[in-house]
Amino acid sequence: MLKIQLRNKTQNTSFVATGVLEIGRGPQREAPRFLVDDPTVSRDQLRVEEVPEGRIRLENLSTSRPIVLNEGQAIPPGSVHILTLPVSLTVGMTRIELSISESPHAEGSVPPASAPAEPAASQPTWVQEDIEPLEDRSYQTIASRPARQAVGEARRLPGQLRTDSPLDSETLAHWLETVLALQQTTAGSKDFYRQTAQAMVELIDLDLGLVLLRRNGAWAIAGAYAGDDRVSVRYSRTLLSRVADERRTFYLDFNSLAEVTASLVDVDAAVVSPIFDAREEVVGALYGMRTESAVRRGGIQPVEAQLVQLLAHAIGSDLVRSAATRTRVQFEQFFSPELVRELERDTNLLEGRSQEVTVLFSDLRGFTRLSQELGPQVTCRLLRDMMERLTEHIAGHGGVIVDYAGDGILAMWNAPSSQTDHALRACSAALDMLGTMTDLNARWRETARGNLALGIGINTGIVQVGNTGSSRRFKYGPHGHTVNLASRVQDATKKLGLPLLITDATRALLPADLAVRRVGRVRLPGVHEPVVLHELQGRNPPLRWQAQRDTYELALEQYERREWTRVCESLVPLLQMFEQEGYQDGPTLLLMRRAGECLEARPDPFEATIEVTTK
Repeated sequence: MLKIQLRNKTQNTSFVATGVLEIGRGPQREAPRFLVDDPTVSRDQLRVEEVPEGRIRLENLSTSRPIVLNEGQAIPPGSVHILTLPVSLTVGMTRIELSISESPHAEGSVPPASAPAEPAASQPTWVQEDIEPLEDRSYQTIASRPARQAVGEARRLPGQLRTDSPLDSETLAHWLETVLALQQTTAGSKDFYRQTAQAMVELIDLDLGLVLLRRNGAWAIAGAYAGDDRVSVRYSRTLLSRVADERRTFYLDFNSLAEVTASLVDVDAAVVSPIFDAREEVVGALYGMRTESAVRRGGIQPVEAQLVQLLAHAIGSDLVRSAATRTRVQFEQFFSPELVRELERDTNLLEGRSQEVTVLFSDLRGFTRLSQELGPQVTCRLLRDMMERLTEHIAGHGGVIVDYAGDGILAMWNAPSSQTDHALRACSAALDMLGTMTDLNARWRETARGNLALGIGINTGIVQVGNTGSSRRFKYGPHGHTVNLASRVQDATKKLGLPLLITDATRALLPADLAVRRVGRVRLPGVHEPVVLHELQGRNPPLRWQAQRDTYELALEQYERREWTRVCESLVPLLQMFEQEGYQDGPTLLLMRRAGECLEARPDPFEATIEVTTK
């Protein structure tokens, strides 16, 4: 039985085998096969067969790659040699040592070829040994420095970047034109990655170019281009890991080696340069390879490696700009221009935290009826027109559009940036939103067969706020009881027949010149404790409205003192006036009804609330 030790950049393996064994990168054929993870090894490389008297038969299955023995003798492609064990040989970057196994029944052995084959023995098995991997000392490096600052200190290795191969002006101009043309392609698209790989191949006369992206430590090919159809797409994960770990460009320059042995005759030469993102993390790599006559052409020259590195930096800058543009577009859909500029300076503002905010919910009355009567096309045009105008008012007062939900809007103030007057901003935006309904009705009254009406609820309180979306969809907004309560307050505008209601928490933060009417302690569906609500009228309200407010609030105080008869006496004149004008005031009707119920039932204990029983 044979003991076989195989070592390269990614494999460190020892196993025993019997009979015929093949070694190569390709799939198993007739004989059992050990698969080698080394692009410098042929798909069908070596057949090994133990023969009597401690000897071994080696057949080079490759049509192009020689096998080099330690004594310097080469086994050309297609040749067969019979040698005495032990034997040491090199194929590309893989070293193989063959010797006689001391134990013919060692664990992990392969059964003789004449024995009945077990299903699990379709290829050799092996026992992993604790062997340090071969260190590849052939690659040179260039320190990769992102555009904004240097990353680490460059190690000075043999083959450090030289300047003895300057670019002529024509080549430099062609390179710059290519980079500029790439910048016209949408960064991050499939065409962008393929064109980048093609540019690398054509600019530097490579045989293969790859753009690889790194996600969660794994590499994936985003774009590939081969100068010849016969070139297979392949790359070294070990080399990529070194590039990512050391954050520098690696390249194989045969001219810098002390000697080029026969084992390197058919070795591929690669150049790999990292791509950095805005945080200077390695998110990808440009991987170029010269496969045909790489030794004769000197492998990868330092100036060629520098070109790949510069191209990698250019591509990284394009990706950063593209990501920044996408982020800005997302921001501008939800935030005011001033806030967008602030977020670009400090994206940490989007991190989750507890924050006092003022939340606004709006809703178009009778939307279900409208959508059924108008049809989808007209309904969508109406909503676009309305949402455009309402959004302008919210953004104009520094608000953040959290979400659109059919005919409704959720907006907030005081996050992500601080606004000391957030409650006033929200209420001012709400009043402007109601004001714009006059123009909307002038445009849509005939089509909608009636007036459009808006209901708005506002609440202030502590929320958990942050970006809860994904990389595909931005979703910045608040969560918690404050948000739910604002939604219920908006629902209450339907029951009370008022366009704009705010909670007592919001009212406490408003200036005194903003006119409000205290509606009372209202019990809302789904809310455990009653909530004090106010109707917001705004500045300079009509004297008639002020008189009606004063009368209502007087009756409300009488109701809370259990003076139910006096409540009725105070409200009757209001109800008579409303009837003459063909107008109904929801809070007045509810308070009158509640006072009548109390006169009849004489509740004890008494809770001075107004019930809003439907959503």
